Amino acid sequence: MSDLRERLQELADVAARQGRTPGPEAALRGARRRRLTRVGGTVLLAIALVAVMVGVDRLAGPAPLTPTATTRPSGTTTSTSPPDVSIAPDPGAVQRPAGSPPGKAGERMVRDVATAVAECRGGPPDPPTVLVAWGKGHDRTWLIAAAPPPPGEEELCWADGLFEASGAGGFSKNSSTRRTMLEASGSQNIRSGNQYWGYVVGPVTKRAARIRVLFGGGISPLELVPIQSGDRFPVNFYAGFFRQPKEDKNLEWFVTRVIAYDSAGNKVAECQGSPGPGHSC
Repeated sequence: MSDLRERLQELADVAARQGRTPGPEAALRGARRRRLTRVGGTVLLAIALVAVMVGVDRLAGPAPLTPTATTRPSGTTTSTSPPDVSIAPDPGAVQRPAGSPPGKAGERMVRDVATAVAECRGGPPDPPTVLVAWGKGHDRTWLIAAAPPPPGEEELCWADGLFEASGAGGFSKNSSTRRTMLEASGSQNIRSGNQYWGYVVGPVTKRAARIRVLFGGGISPLELVPIQSGDRFPVNFYAGFFRQPKEDKNLEWFVTRVIAYDSAGNKVAECQGSPGPGHSC
C-alpha cells in the first residue's frame, strides 16, 4: 500500500508541474501510436513474406503454362544413328549405236537403265555401258542396256526399262553369265486404252534365230526375232508385248515357257517360266 501511495504522489507531482492532467487527446494519441506500431509490424511481416515467396518462386522457376510433353506425335521416330542414305552410282558414258529416245524424258530413261547397270558393276563400267536397243509399243518406251564383260570375266550386267512418255516407269538390273542360254522376265497389266498388255524381255544365246514364247490363260504364242548385240556381248537379247485377255488381279506370270530355235528350226535353248518345280527362266 505504501508503494501505491508513493506512485500516486509522483503522478500528482508531475501533473502539477505540467499544469494539467492527461486528457482524452493524450489517450487517443497513445492509442494511435500503439495501433500504428501494430500495423507497421503487420506491414513489415507481409513484406517479409512476399520477399520469401518471390525468392522461392525464383528458385523453382516459372510455372509451365501447359504440361510438359512426354511423348512425340504419332508417325515420328527418333534415332541416334545416321540416316541410311543410298546414292546411285555415276552411270558413266553410254554408247548409243541404236540412238536413244528423244527429249529430256528420253535422256532420263537412258540414265535410269545405265545407272542400274552401274549398280550391277559396282560403279561406272569399263568398257562403258551400251544402249543395245529401244523401241515403243502400247504407249510405252522400252530399253535394254548392258555393259560388255571385261576380258576374263564371266558376269554380264544388263538392265531393262519400261517407261511412259513422261519418263515415269520402272527398270530392273540383271546379272547373267557368259554361259547363259535363255532367260525371261518382264511386266504385266500394262494398260493401253481399254486393253491390258504384258511385256517379256531377256537374253538369248547367239545361236538362236527366233524365239517362241508360250503363255497360260489362253494367250496365243509370241514369235520374236533376237536383237543383235554385237561381238562385244556373249548373248543377244529379245523383247516383245503380248495381249492379256483381262487384267491379272492374281499377279500370276502368264509366261509358261520360252524356246529358242536356230535357223534350221532346231531347238537350241529352252526355259520354264511358270513357277514351281522345273522353273528355269
